[in-house]
Amino acid sequence: MERDVIWKPGRCLALGLVALVAVGCRPASEGAARHGTQDDHAHEHGDVDRTVQVTVFDDAHEVFLEHPLVVAATPTPFVVHLTELATREPRRAGPLRFAARQGQETSLDHVEPAPARAGIYEALLTFPQAGTWTMALTVPTDQGEQRIPLPDLRVHASTHDAQHAVVPEPPAGIAFLKEQQWRVQLGTEVVQPRRLVEHLRLPAQVAARPGGRAQVRTPLPGYLVLPPEAAMPLVGDVVAAGQVLARLQPALSELATRLIEAEGEVARTRLEREQAEVAFERIEKLAQADAKSPRELQEAAYALKAAEARHAAALALQRTYREADAGQDSAAGAAGLPAIELRSPVAGKIVAQSDAALGELIPAEQIVFTVLDATRVLVEAHVPEASLDRLGEAKAARYAVPGTPERLVPLTAEGGGRLVSAGMPIDPTTRTARLVYEVANTDNRLRVGQSLDLYVETVRVEEALAVPGEAIVEEGGRPIAFVQVGAETFDKRELRLGIRDGPWVQVLAGLAAGDRVVTHGAYAVRLASVAGALPAHGYAH
Repeated sequence: MERDVIWKPGRCLALGLVALVAVGCRPASEGAARHGTQDDHAHEHGDVDRTVQVTVFDDAHEVFLEHPLVVAATPTPFVVHLTELATREPRRAGPLRFAARQGQETSLDHVEPAPARAGIYEALLTFPQAGTWTMALTVPTDQGEQRIPLPDLRVHASTHDAQHAVVPEPPAGIAFLKEQQWRVQLGTEVVQPRRLVEHLRLPAQVAARPGGRAQVRTPLPGYLVLPPEAAMPLVGDVVAAGQVLARLQPALSELATRLIEAEGEVARTRLEREQAEVAFERIEKLAQADAKSPRELQEAAYALKAAEARHAAALALQRTYREADAGQDSAAGAAGLPAIELRSPVAGKIVAQSDAALGELIPAEQIVFTVLDATRVLVEAHVPEASLDRLGEAKAARYAVPGTPERLVPLTAEGGGRLVSAGMPIDPTTRTARLVYEVANTDNRLRVGQSLDLYVETVRVEEALAVPGEAIVEEGGRPIAFVQVGAETFDKRELRLGIRDGPWVQVLAGLAAGDRVVTHGAYAVRLASVAGALPAHGYAH
């Protein structure tokens, strides 16, 4: 609860009951024209007009109360300007209760059933005896009655005592009347310490982790057939590592070609083996007659063994293709040929699939399935070389989808992500360094290839005085703000600013904790300060 008690001499509220009834509450446009008549009336009676102004805030309302110095047993006009903070507009309907108490026995209770006009309640209160009274206002709301305590009220024993009471000087500043504040829906914010974190904003993109994306290709031309005892998986299906996704039945022409090649290789290696046998036998006889050296005999023996090995390998390959041709695989397809299993190398979700139909002939190296493991993904950004020094050591980060900067999602710390690579090396072409984070993505909120705005922490201040950015306006190239020092009085402050965290800006000088700074409508107050003095405000609104 905030309270601002201001005593202002020379105001028209102390005209007494007769003057109140005769003059009434006039619009501001009429007040200036009629102030002279009221002041003359007060001068004729020898009254000294001393007006008390009280400003009180609670969670839902701003109360601006005006009344002259109170004399016991004398009807005194009280005027309340009531603003609803949620809408920044005047309260337009509903009762307002005035309650005052002195000690345990004496009390005063008065209800104004409705405002005299938007936001303004008028009441005549008579306090039976002098002394200090405890006061409060009660406002009915949707959540029940809201009690708003007011500062203690001093009731004087006589007009003479009131005229000679010591009153403080009112605050000086820019005048901006309540009616004008309501017109622009003026809003304020209390300056208080808060944690601020400045971020470097970088364009980023979501990428798959190394090994997190796999493409299943056809090793040979062939026909696509179903996996054993299962249906063909579809886009969106989750598959396990090693799971058979489909089978490929090699084309007959391909198998025949391979079989012919194997037969030719067997014939060639047989001839090589026979030639090596003849050569070895001839050299062996010559060596026995000392016509060939032992080394030459060893070389002939080695050549024979190599020819025999090549021929054995050719026979094995020939046998494999002959078995395939004979359809010895029990899982052979309609053409009597064995099928090759196409397995997923990783666990994940199928994100792309060939449009080839079952039984369709597809070429070699055709991508049939793309499987993506997106349970953990990378967020990659490129930091300009000139901004590398701004990065904090921790490099904590948050991100937002472009166009929604107000919805920042933690990437590190409570976001569960970690820094993978930072600033090494610098790309010689783009003059940027790669910044990579890895983050869990079990809820699939991030999609590979998605663009993001990455906010990387640069500076952190735990206890910084801060104001919303809308509270800051420029005047002559300098940042300024306006502090509400009275209900209708504002003080201009030149600011020295620090870091920015989203909508909040650090204030290094110019404001103090507890100051109530104008946010919504700050530019209107600036225009009022430039325009000069506004019409004097008194009881006649």
